Amino acid sequence: MNDARNAVLAAIEHAADDIEHGAPFEWGHVGRCTVGHIAQRLAAMSDREIVAAFEQTLDQWREHAAEYFDVAIGDEPLATTESPHQKCPQVGASMRRIYRLFHLAGLDAEDIGHLEFLSDPTVLAHIPPSRRARLRRNDARDVVLYLRTMAHLLRTESEAATS
Repeated sequence: MNDARNAVLAAIEHAADDIEHGAPFEWGHVGRCTVGHIAQRLAAMSDREIVAAFEQTLDQWREHAAEYFDVAIGDEPLATTESPHQKCPQVGASMRRIYRLFHLAGLDAEDIGHLEFLSDPTVLAHIPPSRRARLRRNDARDVVLYLRTMAHLLRTESEAATS
């Protein structure tokens, strides 16, 4: 497993631990939501620093990532519609760093959207159907279950690749 993959795996596991142990969790807060908690660990930033870096141009990680992810890593923008900011190339340095860290770990804008909405079909397939049917993105217990399941899958996938 490469260092970036280890870092994102550790960030996911720490985020699950933090949320489970009562760290502030707010689905509608970019620094305290699921992706925000992972970004806190991955980039060593506080929730407030993430909010400040987010530029408040879009209010969801999925939208922000789709708009700016590839700009931050140096590829063509993924967004399918023009933004009011014309895909502004001045993505803040902190956000570029966060997106690069996600990218180096093998995660893209779509993965970030799945994290935000707890919607990755592969992860969901490993959650018991009775829980999966009631999974809510704004329930800390459900977020912890999703993150632990995702971490387990990433670890298993990485171990299989190195065997």
